[in-house]
Amino acid sequence: MMKQHGFLRLLVLCLPLLLVFLAACGRATSGTSSSNSPGPQTIKITIGDFFVHSPQTTFVTGVPYHFVVTNQGQHHHDFLIMHPMNTETMVMDEVYQRALVYIYNIAPGESKTLDFTFDHTAPAGMLEFSCHYGGHYEAGMHQAIVVNAAPGSRVTPYPNDGIPVQAASTANVSRTCDQPVSVMIQGNGTFDQRSVSLKMGDTLTIVNKTQETFTLTSKPDAGIRFTVVDPRETEYVPFPKAGTFTLSSQEHPSAQLTVQVSMTPGVTCGFEPVATVSFDADYTRASDTYFFVPTAVTLKEGQSIILSNLSDYDLTFFAQPDPGMGNVELRRNEHQLIFFKEAGTYTIACKQFPSQHFTVTVQENGGDND
Repeated sequence: MMKQHGFLRLLVLCLPLLLVFLAACGRATSGTSSSNSPGPQTIKITIGDFFVHSPQTTFVTGVPYHFVVTNQGQHHHDFLIMHPMNTETMVMDEVYQRALVYIYNIAPGESKTLDFTFDHTAPAGMLEFSCHYGGHYEAGMHQAIVVNAAPGSRVTPYPNDGIPVQAASTANVSRTCDQPVSVMIQGNGTFDQRSVSLKMGDTLTIVNKTQETFTLTSKPDAGIRFTVVDPRETEYVPFPKAGTFTLSSQEHPSAQLTVQVSMTPGVTCGFEPVATVSFDADYTRASDTYFFVPTAVTLKEGQSIILSNLSDYDLTFFAQPDPGMGNVELRRNEHQLIFFKEAGTYTIACKQFPSQHFTVTVQENGGDND
């Protein structure tokens, strides 16, 4: 009896320790269970020349997805989740504004990641994975997807066919123009102002008075990516997103300009281009074909066009006679505003593809700029 009592006393003393141990084991087991604490679902997507392939095309709202996009092609590509649409007449900034989310500029052999959670449903025909580099979409770089509601949840479809309302409203709103805002890059690489204020959609004029080249970037990304301002050049930089951005150059990162962009849609006076001329590509043929579209534009003195490089190359454009644009260096997916102040006929060509050119006819406006 004494031995039994001793055993019972020992069991009573050890029982709490045993329960703690079992509880700890239970927590460790549940922590490794994907059903109780699921992390992001990884979706490995391959893109190439010219396709998009995802092993999964049906998704569920509220589930965090970790997309790993690998470029297996020989060309640079983007990856966008957006509504199916023809974007041939748009510059890439306008395309990105219409996407729910995107990855910019995936080099051949490179992988980039994107974390995204669908917060609305998307029936068939509303959304797709796509690339809208010049000619890539038309060559077949899109794959339809569907987004269903999570079981037991009440989720509505994406409004406006999945096109961000902000992009749709800024494209159609009627408004008066804003006075131009300009800054100057000085001899030591600094800006002549510490901060400027713009409306969403306004264009900032940057005057480079030096003999240096400045590659401008912004943090966070303002949608301008990389803008190169050559020596003695004036560059026009649109700000399509609202927020507070720090503008600097790769050459002088410590020289910074704060750009405050309000949510109010705006457009800078004189900066509504008459047309967009794109250097585009056709990848549906046996050999890649590059061309300007359109090949002719007519406008009045004081008006402008957007020149957009939708090719896979960094290119240099020039005009004869020169309307003051000099040699315009546009990286892939970059664009620039070009003004024409004097009447005349101008032929603009690409240095790397000299057989391709387009014509700009500038008419006298008799003092009327509209």
